[in-house]
Amino acid sequence: MKKGIYFIPVALFLFFSTFSFAAPNMEDGLWEITTTMDMPGMPAKSLTHNSCLTKEKAVPQTSQSDCTIKDLENLGNTITWTVVCREGATISKGKVTYAGATMDGVIETTTSGKTMTMKMKGKRIGPCK
Repeated sequence: MKKGIYFIPVALFLFFSTFSFAAPNMEDGLWEITTTMDMPGMPAKSLTHNSCLTKEKAVPQTSQSDCTIKDLENLGNTITWTVVCREGATISKGKVTYAGATMDGVIETTTSGKTMTMKMKGKRIGPCK
């Protein structure tokens, strides 16, 4: 059960497809992204993964098919979004801000009446492979 709870925000963060919008101040390449999940009643847990990001694909991607993006906006170096999964059972609001070779962000996910916060920190570690 606990592993499933952690999967939802990670899957949401990785969900996004290619979107056309003004490019944020970021360096294209392979990024190392560390997420720290905080949910009431559970210890915080950190996960690190790598993702190839570009100015055109500034949010990592996945094939999560039961989620729909309801809102996506690029405000300078900050990208915000809202995602709804499984007919409203899970709702997430996210924000990522880039500063060249680093990024910071947060996703708040509500599912089954509980809210989980996932903080993200990322850095460019080289070219995409």
